[in-house]
Amino acid sequence: MKKLGYSLFAALCLSSAVKAQTVDYQYLTVAGYLNFYLLNINACQDYHPEVRQQAYDAEKQLYPWLTKLEQKLKGADADNKILSDVVQKRREALNLQISEGDFTLDHCKAIVKLLTGDGLDQAMLKSLN
Repeated sequence: MKKLGYSLFAALCLSSAVKAQTVDYQYLTVAGYLNFYLLNINACQDYHPEVRQQAYDAEKQLYPWLTKLEQKLKGADADNKILSDVVQKRREALNLQISEGDFTLDHCKAIVKLLTGDGLDQAMLKSLN
């Protein structure tokens, strides 16, 4: 009976750890998703003055989600180092895109349209609700 009890306890502990890792992974995925748009929209404001005001307006669409994410991350045991690495890699990719001249006005218009018209992927954001 003790073996069964230990087995059940071990299974419970392992399933809790897997669930926690899954939740943390979901938050890290959402953080990467939102930061992609935040980095891009900020670069649009800096590099393409033609869409600067629209980019400022579009950026406002991100703040409610970023606030929700911040609240969820406070309650989770998410690894801030991993989150920082994700954001840094996205920043490096964007900087490379800018340096190669591939950060176009059309790219910015598409980001603005997505944030203000089409909207963010609700399936991606469902873990924040």
